[in-house]
Amino acid sequence: MSETVAIIGAGQIGYAAAYNFAFHGWDVRIHSRTRPAWELGENERFVPYTAGEAPTPHADVVLDTIAFDEGDVARYDPDAVGRLIAISSASVYCDDEGRTLDEAATNGFPKFDGPVTEKQSTVAPGPDTYSTRKVRMENKALDLFGKRATILRPCALFGKYSRHPREWWFVKRFLGGRTRIPLAFGGRSQFSTTSSFCLGSNAQKMAADGAGGVFNMADDPARTVAEIGKVLADWLGYQVEFHLMDGPPQGSVGRTPWSVPEPFVVSNAKADKAGFFCVASELLSSAQWLIDLNPADWRKAFPQLAAYPWDMFEYDAEDRFFASL
Repeated sequence: MSETVAIIGAGQIGYAAAYNFAFHGWDVRIHSRTRPAWELGENERFVPYTAGEAPTPHADVVLDTIAFDEGDVARYDPDAVGRLIAISSASVYCDDEGRTLDEAATNGFPKFDGPVTEKQSTVAPGPDTYSTRKVRMENKALDLFGKRATILRPCALFGKYSRHPREWWFVKRFLGGRTRIPLAFGGRSQFSTTSSFCLGSNAQKMAADGAGGVFNMADDPARTVAEIGKVLADWLGYQVEFHLMDGPPQGSVGRTPWSVPEPFVVSNAKADKAGFFCVASELLSSAQWLIDLNPADWRKAFPQLAAYPWDMFEYDAEDRFFASL
């Protein structure tokens, strides 16, 4: 009899996890308010589900991709769930001065001495921010399930069926024929990324191996913004000049979704040592998905990206910037 996995959420992580679990013969149930956007495979079934209202699933493994606070995991019965895998976030880390990603706009961007490991301090659990709630969720999962809890801390996620595809910042410019693209901070910004496919693959491997504890999930290498743009342009065959600006963005000019004043690089060494690798090779398949999709209304297709507090594609401002050089 096949082992069972209940995947909570039908976004990019849900898609990647469902594919990997089903490929390895698991009986996959995708619990979500709406039917997944992808075609379900032979071992996959959709279960209409609203968190907090529907009965919680019983399964060998529950992979919760949308748990944001302690109440989201407190409802699971440890006697009815063999292992809980909860998706957290690398945003939980704070530097030695207590600075975090959540509060970078007011308190300054965090500074770390090298890649961030799982031993780095985190924010205190509480109700105040996204990250404090994530820590509270992690603690509840570990309290309830002990060694049967697996906490994954990804970085800037990307992959098929994302509603927040940061790489669209480049791809849309390529498709629109932009030949000069400005990049703030000299294009050197590093903000660790995580392939949702690698995340789903590692979740399956960890479930099969019974790996518990807290693990970072970060692609290796941690590419700079300029490297991300060049990889995409070269693979897609676009001739583009990347203009490396000195210093921060000028308004929206040069401001990418990865543009940060200090490196935010997360170490995957603990996961690597345990055999759970993340590589940056999935970027191209994600870009191809975006090209094939090429939505007429990208704001509707990618609402999280559209919610950024600046105009992602203010081409007139870019043209004025180049004209002033």
